[in-house]
Amino acid sequence: MNTKTKRPTSTLIAVACGWLFSAVDIILLILFQTEIAEALSVEPQSVKIAIGVGLLGSAAGGLGFAPLGDKFGRVRALGWAIILYSVATAGMAFSDGITSLMLLRFLAGVGTGGEWSIGFALLTEVWSPKTRGAMGGLVAAMFNIGTFLAIGLYHSPLGWRWAFGVMFLPALGVVILRRFVPESPVWLEFDRARRENRLTPDMVAAVERAPLLQVFRGTVSRLTSKVILLFAVMNFGFYSFSTIFIEYLQAGPSTGGLGLSKEAQLPFHLALNLSGLVSVFLAGLLSDRFGRRRTFSSFCLFGASGFLALFYVMGSASETGGHSALVIVFSMCCIGFGINGVMGILVPELYPTHLRSTGPGVCQNLGKGIGGMAGPPIAGALVVTLGYKMVLVFPGILFLLLARLIWTLPEVGGREVKAFEDGEYLTDR
Repeated sequence: MNTKTKRPTSTLIAVACGWLFSAVDIILLILFQTEIAEALSVEPQSVKIAIGVGLLGSAAGGLGFAPLGDKFGRVRALGWAIILYSVATAGMAFSDGITSLMLLRFLAGVGTGGEWSIGFALLTEVWSPKTRGAMGGLVAAMFNIGTFLAIGLYHSPLGWRWAFGVMFLPALGVVILRRFVPESPVWLEFDRARRENRLTPDMVAAVERAPLLQVFRGTVSRLTSKVILLFAVMNFGFYSFSTIFIEYLQAGPSTGGLGLSKEAQLPFHLALNLSGLVSVFLAGLLSDRFGRRRTFSSFCLFGASGFLALFYVMGSASETGGHSALVIVFSMCCIGFGINGVMGILVPELYPTHLRSTGPGVCQNLGKGIGGMAGPPIAGALVVTLGYKMVLVFPGILFLLLARLIWTLPEVGGREVKAFEDGEYLTDR
């Protein structure tokens, strides 16, 4: 069986497309929020709440959906997740009120929340350890490609209903997914031993426990707590920065903002998305050569230097009206968030086979829920007293914290994942 060429390539395409379309699902609602509010005759704030509901759904998906990948198989559960977010997003095209929109947005969030951990678990188990980080970075970069696709739909003549309706296509792609993407041989070996009663008593006891409880027991519990903290700090920094950044571009000079028109904001949006795309892939690629922790902390330090430069550039930009330097420095800051290109593969490498989908799903989504929901309101409140400059450079301090926190995790990058693991691989090397 040729497991080194055909299987990994088809798996890579499936996981990458799943991540790409999940980004389209998330970004479309953000871009079309004004048009949707007008069409449904509701206040724009109601659509913003629907965006938050999707974030709650994503957290629920990570907690409830990811364990299905450990129990029923990576490919099968990945297909379920893609179908759920595709059908729910397409269904939003028929929304006749804010209630149906929120319900469908929640269901779509459940699908996207489960897709992240299941997809990366599958990729970890089938791809060569020597280049696994690069492929993880490539998949992470698909979020930026999906953002560009969403922007294209936003500027097309389709309108918001047809743009959402197009999202039914990924569900059709699941038919291809199930036909051409074999199940992970690592998971199959483990599942075969489970069904044939060939597991050790300790492993039987572990498997019989609910996966959500298992990730909070013993050594794995300490690991889970550290990774949740890491994701919480990452998402706090990202969501606080991104929301205040958009507000800074749009707010008038009298309140400390730039007061840019929609067209004038475009260079900022393109530069940040392009720098994000390149940085997540580059971070994953470099993590194969220099290790996951070293690469992660290096990107954190680069991002911190970008925020330090931002502290000095923002003042002069407001005085002179020049925006070129701001675009460059904001891009430097965004490169720091390339750490997402490391986390997709690092976290599944930390967990054993029977928790390789559940563990990352719990950590990523709990961390996103804590940091992602706390960041924007806290940052928004601080802007009132501290101003945009101080709040926008604050993630630089968080990058320094992240550069230290990553070293509390063991270096397991590039290891061979096996069906049966005793946890000794978590011993730092």
